[in-house]
Amino acid sequence: MEMKTILCAGILLVAVLICGCTGSPQQSTVTADIPTPNLIGNWTGTMTGYVDGIGYTDYSGYTLTLRITEQKDRVFSGEATFSEQLGWESVVFAGVIGRDGRTITLVESGGSDGDGGYSSGYLTGPDEMELIYSVVSDPISITIDVLKRS
Repeated sequence: MEMKTILCAGILLVAVLICGCTGSPQQSTVTADIPTPNLIGNWTGTMTGYVDGIGYTDYSGYTLTLRITEQKDRVFSGEATFSEQLGWESVVFAGVIGRDGRTITLVESGGSDGDGGYSSGYLTGPDEMELIYSVVSDPISITIDVLKRS
């Protein structure tokens, strides 16, 4: 009888161990909600970059202003104005904020030269962003824009 009890207890122990060892930990499906930043306002700054046929430039005398006038959740739109001593030009743009609450992607309309472009970048603070602007038409160009909200 004692041997039968020990055998039953051993089988029960093995069964419990097998059941306990084969379970998988429960995955958490809750993700932290990252608040969407409000970007409405005027963002002004400087540009440095490269233009094919011209070379490296700091766009001396130029100012870039993004006037974000509308935002719905992570999608926003407005007008970009490029100012210099001889005048200014404005183009329409639209953009999105990434799920991380920091990544930004913009697309701009053509303007007087017909070239539209794309920007991607990050919010580097609550009132500061850095964008990389790319134009793929001839002449190609790429620009770093550092903007602060005023």
